[in-house]
Amino acid sequence: MTDRLKVLFLTQRFLFPMDTGGKIRTGKLLEQLRGRWDITLVGNYQPDGDETWLALMEMLGERYVRVPWTETSRGTRGWYWDIFKKSFSSIPVTVQNDTSPELSEVVRRELCYPQYDLFVCDFLQSTQNVPYPCPHPSLLFTHNVESRIARRHAEQTRNPLMKFFWSRQASLMKAYERRIAAHYDRVVAVSDSDREEFEAGFELQNVRTIPTGVDTALFEPRGVEREAGTIVFCGSMDWLPNQDGVRWFVKDVLPRITKEIPEARLVVVGRQPPDGFVKEVSRGSPVEFTGWVEDTRPYVDRAACYIVPLRIGGGTRIKIYEALSMQKALVSTTVGAEGLPLEDGEHLHREDEAEGFAARVVQCLRDEEHSRAMGKRARDYVKQNFGWDKVADAFDAIAHEAVEARKSRPAPTPA
Repeated sequence: MTDRLKVLFLTQRFLFPMDTGGKIRTGKLLEQLRGRWDITLVGNYQPDGDETWLALMEMLGERYVRVPWTETSRGTRGWYWDIFKKSFSSIPVTVQNDTSPELSEVVRRELCYPQYDLFVCDFLQSTQNVPYPCPHPSLLFTHNVESRIARRHAEQTRNPLMKFFWSRQASLMKAYERRIAAHYDRVVAVSDSDREEFEAGFELQNVRTIPTGVDTALFEPRGVEREAGTIVFCGSMDWLPNQDGVRWFVKDVLPRITKEIPEARLVVVGRQPPDGFVKEVSRGSPVEFTGWVEDTRPYVDRAACYIVPLRIGGGTRIKIYEALSMQKALVSTTVGAEGLPLEDGEHLHREDEAEGFAARVVQCLRDEEHSRAMGKRARDYVKQNFGWDKVADAFDAIAHEAVEARKSRPAPTPA
């Protein structure tokens, strides 16, 4: 084996457009690693997808094996019925959602080929598509502690039925995470807090951490005059933690802000906000939903304050580094900025209570000098420490470690 690894990389999610944190993290890493590895990508692809995006996907590796996939639209009756049926299984619902017999067969076939030095599975939810034990050295790329997300859903909801659902999913997911992660030679976590939970909660010794990255040349301030009173949030609005955060901000925080600054308004930038959610949140509140946009930077550039009001979630927020790289004054909850080595009051403001969160946003909106100074410090810090090349260095080192680790415990070929 040479230092240039031959890698089979399972990315169940089609990565383009890169409009979620997970897609950005995986896509940017592959852009860096394709110069160091010989990569065969395997994943799902919707046949009606944009051919331009397909071409970009194919550029991430030497070979792309795509498996047709049709996803049920979220929020439809069929989607809810599917979730109801899946909730009776011992396998977590989100794992079942990413399981495909056709994809599983392709992965099994590829793993029978002897040329691979390493197998990488991207996201825990994809792991049901993998045969165990894996015949090659293996690495699991986790973007969150998934059981933590389910647990926080259970803690935040007031609906007894949903509390029962999420509590059960948290229990199932914790058992599943522990069992599956132990199959892999190395597990990659995206923050030290995630790694510590894997080690303490699951008794795993094979977990390593990579930093979060950002393209500081792409996300840079462009000198646009900020719009007074404009607050922006960026995130996929088909993701429940983002909906919860926006709902909390609009209901509990925004009225406190508009009491001080009547012209204040929130712009929510992100794909697929459900119609019912938009109507609920927008009713009587100064909120604008853009839906999916090709480029979030103009919205961020014009904003006077960037917010991350998340109460549920895990992993790390790439969106925070993108905003800080654009020199934005930023207010986040502790969960929103979890796992990022950022100093409160130096690079951003952290607040968990509605009153304090509102006060910090008002400060950022009113005190332009304060906002500019904090944004400048944050960009300098991010630019110096969190380029994607540094993330790829760490990931590559863990990959080679996984290969070496397998030499001491060879695995049999799966049936």
